[in-house]
Amino acid sequence: MIADLYPTREAFRRFWKFVRPYRKLLAIAALGNILTVCINQSIPLITKFLIDEALPSRNGTLVIGVAVVFLFATLVQNATGYGHDYLLYYSGQRTVFDIRKTLFHHLQLLHMAFYERERTASLVNRLIHDVASIQQFITTAFSTIANSAIGLCFAVTVMSFLNWKLTLLCLATLPIYFAITQAFRSRIYRMSHDVKERQSALAGSLGETFSGIKVVKSFGQEDHERRRFVLAIKDNFYPEMDLQVMGRRMWAWLALLCNTLYAGILVFGGLAVTRQDMSIGAFVAFTAYLWGLFGPIQNFSALIQVTINARTGFERILTLLDTRPEIIQDPNPVELTLKGGVEFDRVRFTYGGAPAIEDFSLDVRPGEVIALVGPSGSGKSTLMSLLTRFRDVSEGCLRIDGVDLRKLDYDCYRRQISVVLQDNFLFSGTIEENIRYGKPEATAAEVREAARLANALEFIEQAADGFRSRVGQAGVMLSGGQRQRIAIARAILKSPKILIFDEATSALDTQSEQAIQRSLDVLMQGKTVFLVAHRLSTIQKAHRIVVLQRGRIVEIGTHRELLDRKGLYSRLYQPRIVEPDARTRAA
Repeated sequence: MIADLYPTREAFRRFWKFVRPYRKLLAIAALGNILTVCINQSIPLITKFLIDEALPSRNGTLVIGVAVVFLFATLVQNATGYGHDYLLYYSGQRTVFDIRKTLFHHLQLLHMAFYERERTASLVNRLIHDVASIQQFITTAFSTIANSAIGLCFAVTVMSFLNWKLTLLCLATLPIYFAITQAFRSRIYRMSHDVKERQSALAGSLGETFSGIKVVKSFGQEDHERRRFVLAIKDNFYPEMDLQVMGRRMWAWLALLCNTLYAGILVFGGLAVTRQDMSIGAFVAFTAYLWGLFGPIQNFSALIQVTINARTGFERILTLLDTRPEIIQDPNPVELTLKGGVEFDRVRFTYGGAPAIEDFSLDVRPGEVIALVGPSGSGKSTLMSLLTRFRDVSEGCLRIDGVDLRKLDYDCYRRQISVVLQDNFLFSGTIEENIRYGKPEATAAEVREAARLANALEFIEQAADGFRSRVGQAGVMLSGGQRQRIAIARAILKSPKILIFDEATSALDTQSEQAIQRSLDVLMQGKTVFLVAHRLSTIQKAHRIVVLQRGRIVEIGTHRELLDRKGLYSRLYQPRIVEPDARTRAA
């Protein structure tokens, strides 16, 4: 047996925070529910009156009157039932809306390390399916609890008046009923948690397969992925099956108890009628209320699985909401209009205790272009993650225009920087929407000019729908070079004070790169630029080249100065870049 992840009181308190804004609507729904249940519970009394009074007197007018009362009662019942159901559905949907909004907002605040650790599809599964289980609980539980509680009280009261001895017999079986449900609850809870975790893992695996479908097909691994998927769903088959069987097994025991009691009531009640201790109408009404007694109890039992499913889902949501962001905004953030000065002051950064950046100090003036070079794993991209504040420094200080980056307003700072990565992500909208992403208020003319500067205008205008052409999921309908130019146009349109290019032209051919470089020369004027690049044509644009090795600065200088020193920079770039460039010039 496993303990609940969150104590019942704590889970309910946090759940109520989401439900509380709609408590008035739920109260109105409850009043309508009370009226509906009272009408429904009075129907057996109408039947008793018909059998014991109207039919024996052979009074046709009275029989018609009973039918009219019955019809009117059911019409009122349907109207109020529709009303309270609508309010329940609305309240449930609004609660789910608020939970999803809160969860998505929180996920946006979480650090990059969290997303490197978690599978995207697993997060989507929690945001969609786990929250949906909460909606099912709200629409089911509030109605069931109100119906069952009122129906139970009504039934016991009327049954006591009809025959108090038989009523005591029925009530004596209730402890057995609740003992059965409690015995199954813990097992269903444990199994439900296991099934949800398995489904989440399966969703994550599927997400990876579909995201990497190009790799799957290029390596001819379709059969391997099919087998892997079949093994995964086969592994989930019996746990999911066992959960359903466990619920059915509980119902079987409860049904046996109910039917045994019903048989006993038929015997003792029937004997009471034969002894004339009970009228036929009272016996018929009592048996009807017997199901009115056990019907609500069965509803409570059915609610167990819905409640457990919702609770396990809500607990999985709470584990996300309780994940604290590593990047936290200062309580009194500074909103700064950037000039572009950047100072790394003895910066140190570690990944899980292993140093990635060590004693890094660099003072970058506004408008200066800095190239970061070095072998793989030297810390170039890590430094850019610190500059964009995807991560915070472990030691030392990173200042922007003399202000500690950790004290700057997060959104204000991000609006004034722009990043172009080696592998840029495009959203599955239009080309125009992707370019406009960094500046939603931009005019069509500004979007077009950004595309021109990024050398993207020609291929965009050749597309069937021009700027309204769709790019597909993650931009799959465009070539790598086209995606890169769209990303560069997106950065150009934003017109930031600090530009970061992390292998930004790596996916471009030489001709496209040269055209973009001319545009970037204009774009970079007056801006602080960081270039993480290997191509000599890109590096030579820098005022200073910073050579990194194992997270430390080993050389700083211009391209010519570093070549003359015959150090690491010369060994890295002379054979691999200078010679191909010479061949290119000779050609």
